[in-house]
This record gives sequence, C-alpha cells and structure tokens, in this order.
Amino acid sequence: MRPFIKHIPEVELPKRHIAFKEKLLWTGAALLLFFIMGVVYPWQVDETDLAQHIQGFEVMKMIFASSMGSIISLGIGPIVTASIVLQLLVGAKMIDIDLSKNEDKALFQGTQKILTIIIAIFEAAALVITTQIVSGGGLIAFTVFQIALGSILLMYMDEIVSKWGIGSGIGLFIAGGVSQTIINGTISFIPKDVGGFYGAIPTFIGGIMNGALNLNIIFPVIATLVVFLIVVFFEAMRLEIPLSYGGIRGVGGRYPLKFFYVSNIPVILAAALLMNAQMLPNMVGIAPGNTGELSTLQYVVDRFTYYVTLGELNGIIGPGSWQRLLDTSVLIHLLVYMLVFVGLCILFGKFWVETTGMGSERVADQIERGGMQIPGFRRDKRIVKKVLDRYIPQITIISSVAVGLLAVGADIIGALGGGTGILLTVGILYRTYEQIQKEQMADMHPAFRRFMGKG
Repeated sequence: MRPFIKHIPEVELPKRHIAFKEKLLWTGAALLLFFIMGVVYPWQVDETDLAQHIQGFEVMKMIFASSMGSIISLGIGPIVTASIVLQLLVGAKMIDIDLSKNEDKALFQGTQKILTIIIAIFEAAALVITTQIVSGGGLIAFTVFQIALGSILLMYMDEIVSKWGIGSGIGLFIAGGVSQTIINGTISFIPKDVGGFYGAIPTFIGGIMNGALNLNIIFPVIATLVVFLIVVFFEAMRLEIPLSYGGIRGVGGRYPLKFFYVSNIPVILAAALLMNAQMLPNMVGIAPGNTGELSTLQYVVDRFTYYVTLGELNGIIGPGSWQRLLDTSVLIHLLVYMLVFVGLCILFGKFWVETTGMGSERVADQIERGGMQIPGFRRDKRIVKKVLDRYIPQITIISSVAVGLLAVGADIIGALGGGTGILLTVGILYRTYEQIQKEQMADMHPAFRRFMGKG
C-alpha cells in the first residue's frame, strides 16, 4: 500500500501549541459544516420523491451519522467499516503492524484512508442502484460520485478535528446527528403535513390549549430523559484494580474496568448486522410475502425475508412498539427480537474484547511491561492474568447484555434518537467532557494547576 499512500492527501499536524479557544473554533466549524452537508442534496435528486425510496434505511442515521438522500447519505459508515476491518485484522494478528511505532501507525492510517474511499464508492453505488433515486447511466455515476465524496470529506473533517480540535470527528458527527434528532423531535415548531408540530412539546401544549390531553405525545420525551440519565449513571460506574510500581506501596495507580467495558461496539455491530439482513433482500428486489412465480433461490430468500420480518411486526429486525404489547404475537416477537439482539451483542462483545487487546492476557502483558504489579502479589504476568480473569470475562458479558437491553428498551418505549443513538451520544459527550477538562487544565498557569492538584 505504501506506493499508493503517498498520493493520498493528509491533514498536517499543528507545529505549534493550539489554544483551547482555537480548538473549539475548529471543532465548531467542522460540526457546522456537517449540518450544512446534511441538507445539500445531489444534483437532479428530488427531495420530495426521495422519501419513497429510502424506507428501511433510517437506522443508518443514528449509527452512521448520515442524512439519507443528502450527499452524506452514507455518513461515517465507510470510515467506521474500514477502521473496524483493519483493527480486527491487526488485533487478530492477521496483519503484522505495531501501532506503537510511528511508521507502522502512518501505514495503518494511510491504508484506512484508501479502504474508506473504496468502501465509500461501493456503498454509494449500492445505495443509488437499490433506491433508484435517479435513472440513466451518466446520472447514476455522477450521483454515486457525489455521495461517495460526501463521506470522503467527512473523513478529512474527522482528521481535522482529531489533530486541530477536541476529541474525535466521528464521535462529534454521531452526537451531532442524534442530538439534532432529539431536539427536533422535542421542541421543533415546524408544522407537520397533517396536524400538530414536528416537536412533541409544542404539539402537547397545542393539544392542551384545544382541550385535548394526550400523554402519548409527550411520553417519548420523558423516555428519552430517563434513558439518558440511566446511561450516564452506568457510564460513571467502574471497578478499579489497584496497582503498585515495583512493589512499593503508595506508588502506582489503578486500572479502571468500566461497567460499559465493551463500550457501544456490540450494539453498533448487532444493529448493523440486522440492518443488512433487512436491506439485502430489498437490494435484489425481493419483498416479504411475494406470492408470484419465483425461482428456487428467490423462493428460499423470500421465505427467509417473510419469517424474519413477520409482516408488520418486523420479526427480529425491530422491537415493535410498547403500545401493542397487549397483543400476544407482539410479545412473542419482542422476546425473539430481544434474545437475538442481546445474543449478538454478547457474541460481538467477546469477539471485540479478544481481538482488540482488551482481554485478560493482553491487559496483563501491558501491566507487566509498564513495570506495575498488583499489591500483595509477586510480579508475575500469570498471576496478574489470573486476577484479571476474575473480572474481565464476566464484565464483558454483563456489559454486552446491559448495552443490548438498554438499546432494546429505549427503542421499545420510543425514546427520541433511538436506544443505540442515545448510548453512543452519552458515551461520546462523557468522553468529550473529560477531554475538555484536560484541555482547559493544560492552558492554565502551572501555579493554578498545582493549586488544583493537577500539577
């Protein structure tokens, strides 16, 4: 890949200290540009006709920070996909790269850019051809180019935020997209086509003024707030394993094991897998319940599609609605969906921990290389691993189940932004808050840092 990497543009690292205010400006500019790109539609694509062609793709908005139909219809999907593929290959030792070395790190990042461009073109072509939003070979190719270019621009905006701003551009775009959905769904005064406003609160107030009290309208707002507080609570929970340096008491630190040890990765991968199971039959033109004359292969795929989607119940693809839980068939569907989704979260969680260096053996190796040991035990990697084995395998499963159930529960009660979106957003905002604290502390005078206990 090296001969190709040198031709790929790169955002230079700053050669001077970037003040906190300047970092905020770069971050804010990237977020503003992201929102602007979300309302820029490809040439010759009619926004009014677009809604009929993008059914079933809405989940991409939360997972990949996309704005369906715009030039960022793919969002950060190609970036995330390329990153996950390469990290899994490196973690599984299928590619021999040491990311602690600058040369190998540059090779990894350059390869990720090339893979992102390839995936962006492929996914843009699949989206345009599947949705049939335009016709004609030349116009199709130009539309594919515009949508792929949108994701490529997001890739460079992510790099700008990472090097010149605060936190990660990918996290910024996800949090921005979900927050926009929550704010619009809560307080937007834009009228709907048929009665009421787009926002729940104006619609609820309008109903009271007209003598109608409908709590179902305001319930998603309450559900969103409850889920948000629950996720914040769990984000702050952690188990800390004490460490000492060279066996000297009082000299060392702690290794934190967060309750959400696997982060949001299992939910993202499980949701993406179920989304693909829903999209792929549509891509080959097969609709659920089709009773026309079919070939053997089409018949098999059609039956699979029918039983997976179960008509209006969405089968294992979606959780349905809490308002229909009194229906026995809906309850059965919900249990099946929950078991499948949580099972996938556990599978992806264990796989992610073992392939990304978060397993007991790799963590024990890191602790030993750092010259640390657990107080009360002799310095031996095997002993450290044995202690970590008491916690990491169990917390991997527990956190995978927890994030899966939170995502499903939030989807069932209709929380704005979706369960996956809220999980991602809270985690991103929590890490951004910690990063801002560090940046502000770094800009303080050394005397103030010592006074604050951070010197």
